[in-house]
Amino acid sequence: MLNSLKKYMLKRHIKAIAPFSELSANTRYGNAFRIDLRNPTIGKKYVKIGNEGIIDARIIFEKDTGYVAIGDNCLINGTIISINGVEIGNDVIIAWDTLVYDHNSHSIYWNERKADTQNEYKNYLKYGDPCANKDWEVVRSAPIKICDKVWIGTGCKILKGVTIGEGAIVQAGSVVVADVEAWTIVGGNPATVIKRLEPEK
Repeated sequence: MLNSLKKYMLKRHIKAIAPFSELSANTRYGNAFRIDLRNPTIGKKYVKIGNEGIIDARIIFEKDTGYVAIGDNCLINGTIISINGVEIGNDVIIAWDTLVYDHNSHSIYWNERKADTQNEYKNYLKYGDPCANKDWEVVRSAPIKICDKVWIGTGCKILKGVTIGEGAIVQAGSVVVADVEAWTIVGGNPATVIKRLEPEK
C-alpha cells in the first residue's frame, strides 16, 4: 500500500512540473526525484532529461532563472541547485549525497549579506519561500558543465563555474572548485589530480 501511494504521489508530481520540463518517458525516476520551482516563468523549460537513465535527484531553482540538462544513460543522485545553468553529458554517474551548486547563495561582502537571514525569515513567514524577495544581484553564479562518461563519487561538492572533462573521476567526499581535466582522477578539498587515465572510447 505504501509503495503504491509513493508511486501515485510521484506521478502527480511529474504531471505538475511537466509544463516546465522535458522528461524522457523511458528514463526511470526514483522516489527522491523532485523538481522544486520557485516563482517559475510560464512557458520556460527548466529541465531536460535524456533517455534510458535513472534520475533520483532533487533539482532546485531558487529563482525564475536557471536550467538543468541531463543527457542519455545517466545515473544521477544528490541535489542540483541552479540559478544559472548545469549541463550534464551522456553516460554520467553522480553518486548519493553529492551537491552540484552553480552559485554562492550569498554575497561574499558582509554589508551585502547582513540582512539575508532576517529577510529570509520574513519571506518564509509571508510567502513560504525564504528566497521570495532575495537580492540576487549581489550573488555570484557561473554555469557548470559535467562532460560525458564522468563518475562523481558519493558526498562530493561541485561548485560554480566548473567544467569536469570527459571520463574524469571525482573521488568521494571531494570539493571541486576548479576545472577538472579529461581522463583524470581528482580528490580532496580542493580537488587536485591524483592520477591520469588513458582516454577510452
